[in-house]
Amino acid sequence: MENIKRIDKLTLFDMIKQPELYAGLADGLIELPLPDKLKIKNRILTIPLTREDLSDRICYGQRLYLAREEINDFGIIIRLIGGYFYSEITGLKFNEDKIFGIVKYIVTCLAKDVYPVALHLVKLISELIANEQKLLYKEPTKLELAAGIERLNAYSELNTLDFLRDAMKCTHNEVMETPYNECLVRLMNAKEISDYQERYYKLQIEQVELKSKKQ
Repeated sequence: MENIKRIDKLTLFDMIKQPELYAGLADGLIELPLPDKLKIKNRILTIPLTREDLSDRICYGQRLYLAREEINDFGIIIRLIGGYFYSEITGLKFNEDKIFGIVKYIVTCLAKDVYPVALHLVKLISELIANEQKLLYKEPTKLELAAGIERLNAYSELNTLDFLRDAMKCTHNEVMETPYNECLVRLMNAKEISDYQERYYKLQIEQVELKSKKQ
């Protein structure tokens, strides 16, 4: 019988290497308390505690990267921990194409630490997206629905990047490196302007209709 490691010695790599040996353990690991710190590559990393902490510390590229789906627990852990802590681990600007280079450090972390940290980050990202929906979502009109506006959903990420690039007069790469909160404010401002223009146009139509009835 293979030797099963104690929970205080078990690394993420152990679980990836022998998934059949540790099957079912994940359900218990995500119930463990969130550690105060996370140690990766001899660096002591601070874990964001709230949605505000997360939004203050990430760039727009991280926001997009962290929200993408993965097919299994290991992929989720590597994406979230690698994506969030990349700059702290490497000292470099966020670059999703280079995250693979730090995977070898992430998998040496204790499973009892990375599972609750990853679950916590999932919750914060979900809160971040819900907040965006509240601030930026606009109910489509009947005319927009009839015209098939939902077909644009597949290109929403690209369209948002194009808008920010044009608004900030910079490249896509520079948008990706821009602090998330700065991008969010620009998107909120654009929505307010659009809403104002629609209200103004509607009032103009109503005034024209009112004048025509008086004549």
